[in-house]
Amino acid sequence: MFAIYRPIILGALFLGCLVSADNRSTFQSSGVPFENPVTVASGFDAHILFSNLTTPRGIAFDSVGNLLVVERGFGITAFTEARNGSGWERTVVIASPNFTQGIQVDDNRLYVSTAGQALVYNYNAAAKTVEENPAIVVNGIPPDGDLTTHTLQLQRIGTTTKLLIASGPFTNIDPTARDPSSGRSQIRSFILPRNPFDSTPQNFINGDLIAFGIRNPAGLAFSPTSPSTTLYVVENGASIDNTTGLTAAFVNDNPADELELVDLQQPAATYGFPDCTTLWNPFADPVGDENFTNLTQGAQFSLLLEPDKGDAFCQDQRNNIPPALSFQAHSVPLDIKFYAPPENSSQHAFPQSFKNDAFVALHGSFSRIPPTGYGVVHVPFSGPDLSTENISFMIQVTDLAPCPGHCIRPVGLAFGIDGRLYVSSDGSGEVGFNSLNLNIIIIKPTSKLFVIEAV
Repeated sequence: MFAIYRPIILGALFLGCLVSADNRSTFQSSGVPFENPVTVASGFDAHILFSNLTTPRGIAFDSVGNLLVVERGFGITAFTEARNGSGWERTVVIASPNFTQGIQVDDNRLYVSTAGQALVYNYNAAAKTVEENPAIVVNGIPPDGDLTTHTLQLQRIGTTTKLLIASGPFTNIDPTARDPSSGRSQIRSFILPRNPFDSTPQNFINGDLIAFGIRNPAGLAFSPTSPSTTLYVVENGASIDNTTGLTAAFVNDNPADELELVDLQQPAATYGFPDCTTLWNPFADPVGDENFTNLTQGAQFSLLLEPDKGDAFCQDQRNNIPPALSFQAHSVPLDIKFYAPPENSSQHAFPQSFKNDAFVALHGSFSRIPPTGYGVVHVPFSGPDLSTENISFMIQVTDLAPCPGHCIRPVGLAFGIDGRLYVSSDGSGEVGFNSLNLNIIIIKPTSKLFVIEAV
């Protein structure tokens, strides 16, 4: 039986959270339930760390174990667990409505993205504070369009540190993204100066092009076995409702969302957007769109935006690198993280058998019937080939019928030094769903599973 936690709002504060005298910190006790029940994988447990946040998006741990969260429209906040395990303290690190989603931490450097820039702050992890003025690392990221989240990812190669920045499209199906000089739907890399506070900002279009034709590169992660050469990117496919010749039944189950593999040893390639996309269900409408029934899941097909860019064009890898893995259409993957077991054993850590496996946050569909996503999936990487059949949910809303509604909507992922998986979940700002679903979730094995795995 799930209780419903309904905070009473007093000004900007919530009863159920204790507020410090300086109003910089609040405390939430453990035990707040999910408003809409969730199903967790056998042998695992999940609970809410903190609720009533402002659109939590990207998350990352700092050097002392604080969980930093981009609360879009509010700022950067830090979460610290009470020593007695009774709850978590939330501390405001930076109050600013400009941050979007990207966040990375490198010791005393805190990198964040806005709609048009990547910034860096001098950050004190022990005090959970920053110096007042940031430095602009990269200027000129396309600040307009449908998706301006701009995911960030640090990469270290020897003594060199690079910052990867992702950009999204101007429109849902954006013809300008064909041209890398547009700066749209692509990933670029920037060598970071030793002292960014005494350096000229770099321009986005001058960065090293890593990949383009990726509609919305929402989550980036380097392969744990070949981090200098292989980048994985999760991408949510375009909405093709208004594409000529495709029925409503077909687009209800197509196109697939994608996991892209980017070979950093090769010149930047295109992954097909806006012309090409991936088939999820060939039989979504066997009468209205019967021409797809002779294809298989994962096949590349054209949206026929231009007459010379048909299916043959899309099936030529010189024009379109196909995904390494496909996800159920409209799942909306927003982050990916690989699991590395902690150096020190922890009773809460994921089992060793999950080493180097990927975990993907599925934000959830907006208008699909029935809804899909609304959870976090486990993608095993132990075998030679990735397979859609091997994907399983770690956590998912039990009854998807009312979603989006009062459902968790996973966005950012981060593994702690304790081996637990932390998940941010925002509501749908478009229709103003209850803020109870703006929260942070922890997923960990139960003691029973851990003991069995340890044996």
